[in-house]
Amino acid sequence: MFARSLVLAAGCIALVSGCAEPPDETREIVSNLVKAGFPADDIMVVDGKVYVGRDAEVSMAASREMLESGDTTEEQYRTTNLVSTSLTKICINGSTFTGAFSTALDLAIQNYDELPLTFAMARTPSTGCSFTINAVIQPGVVGGSAGFPSGGLPYHTINIGGGLASYSVDVIEHVITHELGHTIGFRHSDYYNRSISCGTGGDEGDAGIGAIHIPGTPTTAVVGGSLMNSCFRSVETGEFSSGDLTALRALYTPQTAFRRVLTEWDQPEANWGGFTLFVAEVNGDGRADLVWNNIGESNLTYVALSNGDGTFTRALTGWAQPESGWAGYKLHVADVTGDGRADLVWNQLSAVNRTYVARGNGNGTFTRVLTAWHQPEANWGGFTLSVAEVNGDGRADLVWNNIGESNSTYVALSNGDGTFTRALTGWTQPESGWAGYKLHVADVTGDGRADLVWNQLSAVNRTYVARGNGNGTFTRVLTAWDQPEANWGGFTLSVADITGDGKRDVVWNLLGTFNRTYTAISEL
Repeated sequence: MFARSLVLAAGCIALVSGCAEPPDETREIVSNLVKAGFPADDIMVVDGKVYVGRDAEVSMAASREMLESGDTTEEQYRTTNLVSTSLTKICINGSTFTGAFSTALDLAIQNYDELPLTFAMARTPSTGCSFTINAVIQPGVVGGSAGFPSGGLPYHTINIGGGLASYSVDVIEHVITHELGHTIGFRHSDYYNRSISCGTGGDEGDAGIGAIHIPGTPTTAVVGGSLMNSCFRSVETGEFSSGDLTALRALYTPQTAFRRVLTEWDQPEANWGGFTLFVAEVNGDGRADLVWNNIGESNLTYVALSNGDGTFTRALTGWAQPESGWAGYKLHVADVTGDGRADLVWNQLSAVNRTYVARGNGNGTFTRVLTAWHQPEANWGGFTLSVAEVNGDGRADLVWNNIGESNSTYVALSNGDGTFTRALTGWTQPESGWAGYKLHVADVTGDGRADLVWNQLSAVNRTYVARGNGNGTFTRVLTAWDQPEANWGGFTLSVADITGDGKRDVVWNLLGTFNRTYTAISEL
């Protein structure tokens, strides 16, 4: 990095010859740079060190890396010697910097650290450093120098000219920020014509390897247009330009969990207060869709299909059922036919257990296939219905359970056409005192068939498990498994696969003064 018309350093400047014969390592570095496409007249050897673009020092490893062929994906950027995104914190050792140089170093570090990048940047002493760059004052030099990354690590040193003492803090900040840019893989913005910022000089070379254009940034440089221009001015502010920020974000923006694409998408109708939203795969394209339902008296349903980009298109508007008296029903949205498209299952549990089913047509509409299917038993008021895949055939089945005192379970297996066949009737557990338990229907054994997990959270955390046999019946495999801690009353239990082995595990969480979590991994 230089002021206009100022030379990096006095001494022997030559390609390979013209001064003392360089050592073998220096010759190899120069040879590698030439093979990589850098013009010979832009490569300098100063005091045994090799530079390109006058201020970018190149190590042996970096020069060899430039010769490696890159892929068209992320590997392509490695040929520009980027820093690995696995580094979380880059620290700068500026222990010899005092006065304006120390202030400028802090400001330069701040330029990077205040951005949401894959790495944080801090000045030593600091904890958690993934890599440390040494900042060195180079007496008698007006400018700076650094090197490119190698092996996914930043270059280890930035040299800042002591001759910058006659310039403002902003200019020194500019030079330090510029050299730090080289250490993380940035080339000069005007690499193709250094005379743009320096007044003299030519092309540093590209060859498709040494300097790859960063998408979204300008393809042409202007004086003062980038902090990464080859030469600086006496009026520099030390801050990134908009193009610099775009470049940093393009290369080092961390992956985020979410990106907002839909904001305040309002439906034209009014009075949605009584509706419930279900998010389910309705049309079989692998994308979750939206299903709104209001049981009410007319049982109204609306559907919006996913466009695949975070937006939706309405496909069903105000589909009402002909019957009245739906107030006591609950809707379950699940694939009971096994065709990969969600169906609608309405069930009422009171004195009578009554079920209706509407099969998904694959376009956001539904066709009724089961009407008022009654169970012969009376007094279903204490039961709950779970819709889950019990026998491993890919079709959701019905599991009714009444904790009560005897913990009674009924199962009806899907026939694949929207109807069901009863497979388990009134299976009770031998223990008493089930009133405080909750049932979770989930596959904790990893065989593709839902199991039964009963859990009580009070003074004692006690769990029972019954393994699904694949025919709608179950076999008890875990009895009264207690946790050693006391006072579980405020906890909630979730059953989910947290290990990725296909078996649902158990997660207990308490949200109060503390956010406390316990987990248990399924070994069934």
